[in-house]
Amino acid sequence: MTSRLDRLLLLLDTGSSTSVRSTAAKQLAQLAVKSVITDVAFVEEDIKTVRQNVAFQDEQAWSELLAVLARILPYLHSKSHDTRSAATNALSQIFSSIPVWEPSGCSDVHMKSADEPPAIPEFPNFSIKDLMERGTRLLASSGKEFVKPSAILANSSEVKKARKEAMGRLGLDFLDGLGGDEMDWEKELAPEVEPETEAENGVKAEEDTILSPPAVSPTDRSNSSTPIPSLPVLEPSEEDLSNLSARERNRLKRKRKAGNAAFVSAPPPQASGSKYTAQPTGQPNKARLVAKDDRSFTKTEDPSTNGASNGISSDKVVVDPSKGGAVNPKNDKQSKALEVRPGTWIWDGIANVLEVDLFSQAWEVRHGAAMCLRELFKLQGKCGGMKDGQTAEENDITHERWCNHLAAKLLCVSVLDRFGDFVSDQVVAPVRETVSQTLASLLLHMPRRSVLHVHSILLQMIRQDFSLAAPTKALPGTTRSDGVLRERTHVWEVRHAGLLGIKYEVAVRSDLVQANDTREGSEPRSKAILRDVVDAAVLGLGDRDDDVRSVAASCLLPVAGHLVAQLPEELSRVLTVLWSCLRDMRDDLSSSVGAVMELLGKLVKYDEVIAILGNQAESEPLSTLSPTLFPFFRHTIAGVRLAVVNTLHSFMTVPTLSKEWVTEKFLRLLFQNLVVEERSDVRDATLATWNTALETLSSNYGYLENLVTQQVLLEWYAVLMTPLGVPIDTSTFYHASSAADADPTAERHPIDKNMLIQDMGLVPVEVVWKARLASAVALAKITALWPVKGAPFEDMFRPILKHYISSTSMLQKFLAAIIAEEWARMYDEMAPPDAPPLIKISPLADELGTAALVWLQEDPPAAYHEMAFSLARIHGECYNLLQSFSTDCKLPFTAIPSLGSEIDITGEREGCFTIEVGRKAVGPMFDRLKDMLGRTKKRELGIISDKRLKVVSSIDHYLEVKVQHDIRASAACAAAFIAFKSTPDKVSPIVKGIMNSIKNEENADLQTRSAVAVGSFVKFCVDHNLIQPPDKIVKNLCTFLCQDAEQTPTFSYTTTILDGVLSFQGSKAAATLAESAKKDKASTANGSDTTKSRVTRRGSVLAFVELSNRFGSRLLDVVPKMWNSMAGGLTSACQSADVVDVDNLIATTLGQDVIDSLSVLEAVVPTLHEELRQKLSELFPMLNLTLRSRYAIIRQSAARCFSTICEIMTVDSMLVVVENIIPFIGDSSNLHNRQGATELVYHIVQKLDVKALPYVIFLVVPILGRMSDPDDDIRSTATNTFASLVKMVPLEAGLPDPPGFSQELLRRRDEERQFLAQLLDGSKVERYVLPVKIKAELRKYQQEGINWLAFLAKYQLHGILCDDMGLGKTLQSICILASKHYERARKYEETKSPDSVHLPSLIICPPTLTGHWYYEILKYTENLRPIMYTGNSRDRNRLFPKLSRYDVVITSYEVVRNDISNLQAVKWHYCVLDEGHIIKNAKTKLTKAVKCIQAHHRLILSGTPIQNNVLELWSLFDFLMPGFLGTETSFNERFSKPILSNRDGKSKSGEAAALALEALHKQVLPFLLRRLKEDVLHDLPPKIIQDYYCELSEVQKYLYDNFSKSQEKQAEEAVKSESKEKQQHVFQSLQYLRKLCNHPALVLKEDGPAIQEALVKAGQNKTDQLNAIHHAPKLLALKQLLHDCGIGLGPSVVAETGKSELVDTEESTGGAFSQHRCLIFCQMKQMLDIIERDLFKQHMPSVTYMRLDGGTEANKRHAIVQTFNSDPSIDCLLLTTHVGGLGLTLTGADTVIFVEHDWNPMKDVQAMDRAHRIGQKKVVNVYRLITKGTLEEKIMGMQRFKLNIANSVVTQQNSGLSSMDTGFVLDLFKRTTDEEARAAGKQREKKASAGPLNSKRISQDVGDLPSEEEYQGLDLAHFMESLGGEF
Repeated sequence: MTSRLDRLLLLLDTGSSTSVRSTAAKQLAQLAVKSVITDVAFVEEDIKTVRQNVAFQDEQAWSELLAVLARILPYLHSKSHDTRSAATNALSQIFSSIPVWEPSGCSDVHMKSADEPPAIPEFPNFSIKDLMERGTRLLASSGKEFVKPSAILANSSEVKKARKEAMGRLGLDFLDGLGGDEMDWEKELAPEVEPETEAENGVKAEEDTILSPPAVSPTDRSNSSTPIPSLPVLEPSEEDLSNLSARERNRLKRKRKAGNAAFVSAPPPQASGSKYTAQPTGQPNKARLVAKDDRSFTKTEDPSTNGASNGISSDKVVVDPSKGGAVNPKNDKQSKALEVRPGTWIWDGIANVLEVDLFSQAWEVRHGAAMCLRELFKLQGKCGGMKDGQTAEENDITHERWCNHLAAKLLCVSVLDRFGDFVSDQVVAPVRETVSQTLASLLLHMPRRSVLHVHSILLQMIRQDFSLAAPTKALPGTTRSDGVLRERTHVWEVRHAGLLGIKYEVAVRSDLVQANDTREGSEPRSKAILRDVVDAAVLGLGDRDDDVRSVAASCLLPVAGHLVAQLPEELSRVLTVLWSCLRDMRDDLSSSVGAVMELLGKLVKYDEVIAILGNQAESEPLSTLSPTLFPFFRHTIAGVRLAVVNTLHSFMTVPTLSKEWVTEKFLRLLFQNLVVEERSDVRDATLATWNTALETLSSNYGYLENLVTQQVLLEWYAVLMTPLGVPIDTSTFYHASSAADADPTAERHPIDKNMLIQDMGLVPVEVVWKARLASAVALAKITALWPVKGAPFEDMFRPILKHYISSTSMLQKFLAAIIAEEWARMYDEMAPPDAPPLIKISPLADELGTAALVWLQEDPPAAYHEMAFSLARIHGECYNLLQSFSTDCKLPFTAIPSLGSEIDITGEREGCFTIEVGRKAVGPMFDRLKDMLGRTKKRELGIISDKRLKVVSSIDHYLEVKVQHDIRASAACAAAFIAFKSTPDKVSPIVKGIMNSIKNEENADLQTRSAVAVGSFVKFCVDHNLIQPPDKIVKNLCTFLCQDAEQTPTFSYTTTILDGVLSFQGSKAAATLAESAKKDKASTANGSDTTKSRVTRRGSVLAFVELSNRFGSRLLDVVPKMWNSMAGGLTSACQSADVVDVDNLIATTLGQDVIDSLSVLEAVVPTLHEELRQKLSELFPMLNLTLRSRYAIIRQSAARCFSTICEIMTVDSMLVVVENIIPFIGDSSNLHNRQGATELVYHIVQKLDVKALPYVIFLVVPILGRMSDPDDDIRSTATNTFASLVKMVPLEAGLPDPPGFSQELLRRRDEERQFLAQLLDGSKVERYVLPVKIKAELRKYQQEGINWLAFLAKYQLHGILCDDMGLGKTLQSICILASKHYERARKYEETKSPDSVHLPSLIICPPTLTGHWYYEILKYTENLRPIMYTGNSRDRNRLFPKLSRYDVVITSYEVVRNDISNLQAVKWHYCVLDEGHIIKNAKTKLTKAVKCIQAHHRLILSGTPIQNNVLELWSLFDFLMPGFLGTETSFNERFSKPILSNRDGKSKSGEAAALALEALHKQVLPFLLRRLKEDVLHDLPPKIIQDYYCELSEVQKYLYDNFSKSQEKQAEEAVKSESKEKQQHVFQSLQYLRKLCNHPALVLKEDGPAIQEALVKAGQNKTDQLNAIHHAPKLLALKQLLHDCGIGLGPSVVAETGKSELVDTEESTGGAFSQHRCLIFCQMKQMLDIIERDLFKQHMPSVTYMRLDGGTEANKRHAIVQTFNSDPSIDCLLLTTHVGGLGLTLTGADTVIFVEHDWNPMKDVQAMDRAHRIGQKKVVNVYRLITKGTLEEKIMGMQRFKLNIANSVVTQQNSGLSSMDTGFVLDLFKRTTDEEARAAGKQREKKASAGPLNSKRISQDVGDLPSEEEYQGLDLAHFMESLGGEF
C-alpha cells in the first residue's frame, strides 16, 4: 500500500460490497483520465450524448493513462466475478470519460445506405462445420486450474506471438494475421534510446516497473503482487553508428541487449574467505534502483528466480527506505503492448491484448476480456481501425475491415465455448452471453452488408444443417443411457450461441427488420431477415435443451412488434410452438418457462394474436391452453412463478379473449399462492390477479356463484384460520399435473415445505403474517364482489364470519375482523358517493359491527385458544416444581397441594388448572412448602428455587403473550367497527383498541393497519362533527412521541448542563448527559425498555403519515388543536424576542414542554403536506432563540428539530440558517451562541447529506474558524463537522446557485470557494512575499512551503510540515516566524489594536537542537531576538520574567514538562514543535504538558510523523486541532486497528486496511505538507543502503540458545497475561538478546565465573579474554568497513591496498586524510564504550574520532557538530541514535554505519539522514550490521511493515507488547539456524507449487456456487439500458 493507486486496486479486488468496488472503480477512472482531461466529473452519462473531440497529441499524458490501464487489465483475469466486473466498470468509466477518437476529416462512418464504396473488404471466410469438427473446444479451464495467470504482455511482438499461439492451439490458423501488420513496426521505427545521464559519482539510477496489480492470482488471492519482467534497458554503444539508419541502429542494439538490471536478489562479490557477507533485505520482487554496471538477469531469465544460482552480481542498492522500497509511478517503464503508432486508433493496443485473452483456456479470462471489449466497442468503437491521413472513404473501408476481422473472432469464440455456470437453480453461459453482447456492441458501428454476413453465420450456427464427422470418442450429449452412441444431429452449445447472437443483433440493429427496403422480384429484405429469425427461434424452441429454448423465446422479444406487423402468417406457428414448449416441460428446474411466458404475455397484447387465440381454426381455445401454465404456479424458480401469474393476468386484461379458463382450479391456485408464497413480489402479483379474476367472474352473471360454493369457501377459511405454528392441511389443495408428473425421472422440489409446516424457526413470523393478511384481503374481495345480495348472500357468509368473529382463538377473531374491515372498505370504494353505509343495507355487516363493539366493551377473556398448549406446559412445570419438595426434600406427599388434573384457559371451571393457580403455585404454595422445611435441605432448596425462577419466567411470558393477543384482537375489532361507520355510544373503547396497537404493536404491518384505522376514525369524526375525539387522539399521539427518552430527554435531569455540545459523542457535555440518562432510566418504571418506546414512536409517526395522506393541506383545519399539541410548548416559551426571557420561562415552568414540542416537530414535520410546511416558517425565529439558550439540552433539541426542517424544506430553511444562524458561529462574546450554531451545522451535515451540497461553502469556512475555538466541545464538534464537509467540497463545483440567495451572499461564497481551493490544493496557494530580509537563498520548494505556512496563518489553521529530513524545515519555520512577527509589530505601530500586541513565540525541540535553533535564527534573520530557556531550575526561574521581551523562546521538551505551570499561563504567538513526533504517545506527562500550551498558531515539524503506528498521528492532531480525528478510542477503532490487522498482508483484512488508509489520508491531507528529497533535490546524490549479515560467535551462540530456552515459557505466560510487570519482563528479556547480538560483554559484564563457564561451554579457551575482538563479529565487520573506507590504515597500507572495495570509491587526489568520513550509530552508550576501547584503541589507534551521546552536555553538542563538519581530519563521529539522530546536520560524513537498530524504523531513517541532506556532495553509503537468524533480523522485518504504513498515510500529497500476537513475540526469542531457513524456504516452495492434479485437489478447488446477483445484469434488458434504449 505504497500509493493511492495500489490501495484503489486492492479495493477493486477485495471490496466486500458492490458499492465499495464501484467507488474504487470510479476513483480509479478519475485517477487515470486526469492526465488527459484536467476537469473530471463523473455523472451517469447517456451513451448517446455527443462528446467533444480533443487533440490526442500529448504522448506523455496518454502514456500515463495507459500505465493505469496496464495495472487494471490483469484484474480481468481474476476468478472472482466481482473483481472482473469492478475492473470492467473502471475501464468503462475511463472509456466514457475520454472523448471519442476520430481521424482528421472523419465524419459519419455508419454506412447503412445502399451506396457501397469501391474495393469492398470481404468478410473472412471460414466454415462453421470445419470449426466444430477440428477446433479445440474452450471449456472451463482445460485443466489449467492451478496455473497462475500471466500479467499483461510486454509489447506488440509478444501480443502477436500469443495470438498466433492461441490460434494454432484452437485450430484457428486461418484467422491468424487478420487485422495485424506483417512487420513489427514498433521495433523497426522505435526512436533510438539515449543512455540515461549518469551522476557524477558514476551511479546511474534505473527503476524496475511492476505493472501487474497486487493479488490478481485467481488461485492464490493472498499474493500481494505478481511481478513481470521489465523491458530491457539499452546500453550506450561506443562504436560509431552514425552511418546506419535509425532502424539499423535499433536492430543492432537489440542484438546486443544484455538484459534488464532491476532486481537485486544476490549478495555482492566478496573477497575469498570473507566471513561477513552483505545481502539485500526485503522481498526479492521489490523495485529498487541499481548501479549502472549491475547485471541482474538476461532477457530470457525470470526475475523472481534466485539470482545467486545464476551468479548474478548486485553490488549496490540505491533505495530510500522512507518510501518502503516503492518507486514513484511516474518514472515506471510501461508495457509497450498498449501503445500504438501515432495517427492510429488509440485503443488498438488494448483491443489486441484483449483479443488474445478471448481465446484463453480459462473461462474467467475469456469472460473478462469480452466484458472489457464490450465496453470499449460500445463507447469508443466508432472509428476503430481508422488512421490519420486517409480519406474518409479509405477510413470507411479500413473500419469495415477492422470490424469484420473482430466479428469473425468473436464468432469463433461463440462456436468453441462450452462453459456453463450455475446460479441458484439455473444454468448461465457467461462467456457466450457476454461475447454476444460484445458482438452487438461491434454491430452498432458496422455497415449493413457486414452485419448481414454476421447474420448468415449466426443462422448457420443455429441450423447446423450439415453432418459432422463421427467423433473418435463420445462427446457430451451423443451417448444414450444404455451406452450406445446415438446420431449426433447438432451441438446445443453452438445453437445456443447462435440464438444469443441473433437476440442481440435484432435488438441493437432494428433497422434490419424495419420494412423500409425491397428487392426486385422477391419479398422485402427486412421481411426475409425477420423470417430467418422466426425460423431460428422456432427451431430453438423445439430443442431438447432447456437453455436453448429459453434464449430462443427471448430472441423474439425485441422483434415481437415487427413479427405481428410483417409476418402475421407466422404467428399461429409461433404460438403453437410456445404452448407445446410449456406442455413438454419435464423438469421443475426448467428456466425456459419464464422466457416462454414472457413472450406469450407480450404477444397477447396485440389484436392480431388475440384474434388467433379466439379463432379455434387457428389455435386451441384458451380454456385448453391456459391450464398448461397451471403446473408452474409453484415452480422452483421465483421468476417462473412471477411470470405465470403475470401471463395469466395479461390474458384476463384483454377484453376480447375468452374467460372460460378462469375456473375454480385457477382460483384455488391463486389462493394457495397467497397462503404459501414467501416472496412479496409474487404475492402482490397474485393478489392483483385474484382481484382481476373475481371482477371478471362477477361481471358475468352466475359465474362467481357457481365457481365459489360455500364448501370451497369453508375450505379456504379453514386454511386461513390455521393457528400459527400448526402445519397447514393440504388435503384440499389443488395440485396441477404436468408432463413431469408422468415422468418418474422428473425432479420435483417442495419449495413450500417450510411455509406448510409453519416452522417459525425456518420462516420469519413477519412473512407468515404478510401471507395471512393477503389471504384475508382476498377472501374479503369475494364478499365485496358477491353479485347476489339479500338472503342468499347472508346464508353464504353469515355462518362463516359469525363463527370466526366469535371464536375463542385470537387469530380467528383477528382475521375475521380484518375480512370484515376490508369488506367495508371495498364497499366504500366501489359504491357511489351518495350510497348508504354498508351496515344499512347488510344485516351481516351490522351484526359483525355489533359483535366487534361488544367485544371491545367487555373485559378481555382470561386466555385464547392458542394459549392452551403453553398453559399445559406451565401446568407440568408447576406440578414438577411442587413435587420436588416431596422427591428431593422428603416432605410427605399429602403435604403437596393439588393443582388439578385438567387445564382450563377460560378460568371458569372449578378444580382445573388456570394461570392464576400457576401464579399461586410459585407464590403462596411454594412459600408454604419452603417454610415447612425450616433450615434444613439448603442445597436441595437452592435447586428447587432455580426451578421456580424458570417457571416464573414461563408464566410471565404467558401473560405477555396474552397482552399481545388482547392488543391485536382489540385493534382488529376496533378497525372493523370504524370501517362499518357505525356511531358508538362511547368512543373510548374504540379509541383504546386502536391506540393500544399504535403504542405497543411490534409487527410493523399490523401497526400500519392500526394507523390507517386512526385516519379512518378521525375522518369519521370530522364527517360527523365530533371535534373532541380527533383532538384527543392527536394529543395522545404527541404524547406517545415523547416517551422515547433517547429522543425526548427529561429536562429536570439536565438543568445543570449549561456549556457543551451534547450531540457530539466525544464532548464532555455528552458524557454528563449520559450520566443523567442513567438516572432518568433508573427513576422510570419502564425506562429500561427502550424497544417499547421506539415501537411507540414508530406507531405515532405512522399515524401522522396516515392523517396527512387523508387530509393533506386541510389537516390543521380539521384538527384545530393539532398545531398547539405539536408546537404549543415552543410558542409559549418564545413569546419574547429576548433569549434571557425565554430561558427564564424554560427554567421555571416550560422546560419540558419546549423539549416535547421540539421532539414532536422533529417527528411530525416530515409527514406534513407540502402546503402546510410554509407554516413552519413561523417557527424560525423561535428556533433561533432556543439555539441560543443557556441550557445545552434545549440547544440540542432545537438543533435536531431545525435540521429536520432543513431536510424537508431545504431552500427556505437553509437561507435562514446562512443569514441568521451562521453569524453566531463567530460570536466571540457568547459561548452559548457559538455552541448552538455549531451544533445545528453538525446536525445539518449529518441529515442533509448531498442535499447540503449547494450550501457547503457557506458552512465550511465558519466551521473551519471554530477548529481553534477556546471551548473544547466547539473545537471537537467543528473539527468533526469539517472532516465531513471537506469531502463534499469537490462535488459542490458546477451546481446552480441556491434560489433566494442575495448577490452579496453569492459573492461571499466565491471568496470562500477560492480559500478552500487553496486549502485542498497546495499548488493553488498564493505566493507569499517575505516582508523581511532572510540571509539565505530559498529554493523553489522552500518558497512553496512558506506560502503554505502563510496560508495557514492567514486563516487561523494549524498544520504539520513533514518534509523529508534535510529539506530545510527549520529555515522555512524561521522565515514564517520572522515575517509574522514583523507584520504583527507593524500593525501594532499603525493601529495600537489589542489583537496585535507583541507576543513571543515558543519553539520546543530536543535538547540537542536548542543551540542549533538559536544560532540558525541569528544566522538567517535580523529582526528576531531569540533566547534559550534552558539550564537548571534556578537559571530558568531567573530567565522566565524576561521571556516576554524576546521574540522567540527556545526550550526543550523536558523543560516544558517541568515548567508547564509557568509556560501555559503565557499567550504565545506561535508554538513550534520541532521533531514533533516526540508527543506521539498521548498518555505521557510530556505530551499532556505540551498540549496545555496556548498559542494562536500551532505548527509541528517532523520528517516522520508516523513512526510505529497511525495512532501516533492522532496525538499530533490532538495538539493541532483537538477532535479533528475524533476521540482516541474511535480513531483506534476506525483507523488503527484495521491497518494493524493487515500487518501480515492477508487479503481478508486488506480491504478494511485500504479503506481506512484512504479515508485517513483524505482527512489529514489539507493539513500536511510533505515533499521528498528525490522529488525536489535533483542535485542531491543518491543514498545507498546495504545490509551486512554477521554470524554469531561461538560464545554468543551458546548464550543466545541457553537464554532463549530458559525464558521462552515465561515469555509466553507474560504475553497472555494482563500484568504489566510480566510484560515488562519480556521486554527486559528482549533487551538482553539485543545486547548479546552486539557483544557478549554487555550481558556477562564483569562476572568472572560466568565468563569462564561461557567460554568453556562454547568450546573456547577459558583463559581467553572476553573483550577479544573475535568474540564480537560486529566489531570485525565494523573494522573491515572502516578499512574499506580508508579509515584506520597507516599511509603505507593505504598505498598498498590501492582501490577500495566500495563501488563508489574515488581515486585519492593526495593528502593525509581519509577519502571517507563516517558516522557510527549505536543504541547504547556501553556499545560506544566498547567500540572506543576494544576496537579503536586496541586495533585502530590511527583513527581520529569524536563522540556525542547522552553524557555530552547540551550546551556543548552544537560545538561538536560544528567541529566535525569543518575539520576533515576527524575520521569518525560516534553517536547514539537517541541523541544524534534528530535534527542535526552532519554532511561532513558520507558513510553511516548502524551497529544497532531501533524497533522504530523512523529513528534509523532520521539518523541516516543526518548526512543525506542539503549540502551533501558525495554519495551517502549506509551500512547496517545485522546478526543473522536472531532478534535483529526480525526487528528489520518489523521496520518494513511500519515504514509501509507511514508512507501510505503521509504521502507526497499531503508500540506496546499488546499490539503483537503471542506467536510473534515468542518467535523473537528463537534463533533461526541455516537448516531452519532452508526448510522454511522449501515449505514455501511446496505451498506455491500446484502439485499433481487428483480428485481431492480438484474437489478442494471447486468453489461455492455464485450468488443469484452475480449474473443479474447479464441479460438483454440491462444491455439495452446501458445503450440508453429499450426494446
